[in-house]
Amino acid sequence: MRLANHYRGHCRKGDAMIPHRTCADTISPSFTSRTWGIGIRERICLSFLSCLSMGVFLGAAIMLVSSRTFAQDAGPVARWSFDNATGPAVHDAVNGVEDKVGGFYKYVPGVSGNGLRFDGYTTSVVRKAENAPKLQGSFSVEAWIALDTYPWNWVPIIDQEEDRQTGYFFGVDAFGHVGLQVGVNGVWQTVTSTAQIPLKKWAHLAGTYDDSRGLTIYLDGKEVGSLAVSGPMLTAEHQDLLIGRVREPALPFPSFSISPHDAVWYSLDGILDEVALYDRSLSGEQVQQAYAAAHAPSGDVIPWPVLPSGPPGAGPFGAFYSTLKFEDTWDRLRRIGPDSDIVVRFDDSPIRLVFWQGTNYIPAWVTENGKWFTDEFLESYSSGCPDNGDCEPMSDKQDRYSHVNIVESTDARVVVHWRYALAEVEHYLGANPDPLTRWFDWTDEYWTVYPDGVAIRKQVLRPTDQTQGYEWQETIIINPPGQRPDDDINPDALTIANMKGETATYTWLPKASGVYGDLHQPTAIDKPENPNIQWVNLKSEWKPFEIVSPTHAQFKTFTIAKSYFSFGCWNHWPITQIPSSGRYCVATDRASHSSLSHIFWDTYETNENSITKILMDGLTTKSAAELSPLARSWLFAPTVDVVGDGYQSEGYDAAQRAFVLVRRKSDKPAALELTLHASDASPIVNPAVVIKNWGDAAAQLKVDGKPTSWGKDFRAGYVKHLDGTDLVVWIRQTSTTPVQITLKPVF
Repeated sequence: MRLANHYRGHCRKGDAMIPHRTCADTISPSFTSRTWGIGIRERICLSFLSCLSMGVFLGAAIMLVSSRTFAQDAGPVARWSFDNATGPAVHDAVNGVEDKVGGFYKYVPGVSGNGLRFDGYTTSVVRKAENAPKLQGSFSVEAWIALDTYPWNWVPIIDQEEDRQTGYFFGVDAFGHVGLQVGVNGVWQTVTSTAQIPLKKWAHLAGTYDDSRGLTIYLDGKEVGSLAVSGPMLTAEHQDLLIGRVREPALPFPSFSISPHDAVWYSLDGILDEVALYDRSLSGEQVQQAYAAAHAPSGDVIPWPVLPSGPPGAGPFGAFYSTLKFEDTWDRLRRIGPDSDIVVRFDDSPIRLVFWQGTNYIPAWVTENGKWFTDEFLESYSSGCPDNGDCEPMSDKQDRYSHVNIVESTDARVVVHWRYALAEVEHYLGANPDPLTRWFDWTDEYWTVYPDGVAIRKQVLRPTDQTQGYEWQETIIINPPGQRPDDDINPDALTIANMKGETATYTWLPKASGVYGDLHQPTAIDKPENPNIQWVNLKSEWKPFEIVSPTHAQFKTFTIAKSYFSFGCWNHWPITQIPSSGRYCVATDRASHSSLSHIFWDTYETNENSITKILMDGLTTKSAAELSPLARSWLFAPTVDVVGDGYQSEGYDAAQRAFVLVRRKSDKPAALELTLHASDASPIVNPAVVIKNWGDAAAQLKVDGKPTSWGKDFRAGYVKHLDGTDLVVWIRQTSTTPVQITLKPVF
């Protein structure tokens, strides 16, 4: 592909350009075209014809047209090979021009030598208009490309156009189709392929315009589109030539799904190599020869990124600060320090709970086989949000407001505090700003997590106006790059249950993927009576679930009329950095999410400054019906009797799934005996006990009078505060009869 030793109207000796009609000294046989691998013979002569008479062979990919001279046909009028580039400029070997590289970029292995890695957001190559090739009439453009993702809308490989009236554009659309667009006789003519560029692999693209025949585009040497048109191309000579980045912001496709309805800046996401412009129309045979001669590396040259959740498998129980890496082009854009993410691991199961900046720290449960699930967040919308937007942490692309910290991490339990503002995506303006203080709506969530993979989510909304409407929960599955929603979710996606163990299952019928059309989804959730348990049927062994108070609880499907998949699918979140809070997936190229339902349930607590709700969620291997004992143990916890000098019961705290006691005396703690009066109506399932102000003393444990060693099924944790140390005890035990727990301090 690369013409190393001859150029339009010139021969080359070393770094010098010599007119081809001038004799030159010997050129080394080692001076070869990198792609063709063919040497130049010993001597360059007075003219093209005399060179031929001496048998000089210039390489199989030099394309000759009999009606034109060597000076006209020898090669491109511009070529960017990226081989010797090391900094923010790339060299056009034909013209000797250095073109600026903007944004974040990286030089990586190309089809041969180096290619230029574009990050999808910021990367660009710019040739000033005065230095751009002056194309007249027929022309051709070719490039090698490896796409990481499809662009948000049309993105140029090469673009020198103005107002879609003059000049030309050669690029890729949101589906990976190739397009050539040319201004001819004042009309913007367009041809687009039906074939798609494969993701992650090298593809050879070419577009030609013959002013007597029209436009033709090629993919891997094969014609994939043409348009018959004739006439001169009207040039856009005052426009800079752009490579790999949009000339002006554009609405992502499909535009009707975009919210807010604002255009965005973006670039190509992938690798470009061997970009070339010709001032003539290449034939189909010449394009095929160029493709075949390159011998591009086969297979994936860009790996599919994996949503990061820490080391695989089970691990020590606890919460751990971490730096979770996704993809180098995405990671480089972030301005967040190390150890800003949190992973909660479990020592007897390969699941985890992840608070990652790529989801804006929105907590996500991750199954044993990498399926991601989240219960969303608090959201204000319509009149409560500036410009009637969506005020939510999903919109906080730069994590300006959203952050997490570990409150507790012991062998008995974990507590993570997630704080976020309800803000919109475009200007980071908050919901319902107070006219006096300028405070807008904020939320504190406290996630209390136990070793059995069950958590209590305590949401504390601090609003300006408590009469405003808010969304507290949405059932969301996060789809990794390369996977359809159908790959992660079974068709019988939701099972709803009540405290009696009665269930009803709701199904999304399959439809053709990649074809925009009606969804076949349930329109209402009306069974069973008094529902309060939801079980999500992911394609995994461990299934997400939620439990709420049954009083006034309602479940509603997330209804969307059409999609490209069997479930609704959006890829404005996670990962994505464009300022959008709504964009339909058109392919599986990016991480995406699918929404199935909403849960509505009663407030747990209200005061003049806040509204609090609590929800139990986690991952389980049980069925929906089998979760009713867990629900009863939490919602209708048994009564407790306490015996011990200086101890007082504060009852059962559903917000932390624990029986809470306090030691009132300041001297050494005495022995403590608790009786949990479990029954069928109020069972115990893996109970926790929190003893405030216990101190630092070790504890001996007896359960129903039997000495018990601490271990995986009987755990203790010490939580230090400014005013004392609490003891947290967790026991893996299920019972419908009374259970006695004895704790004796050891000094």
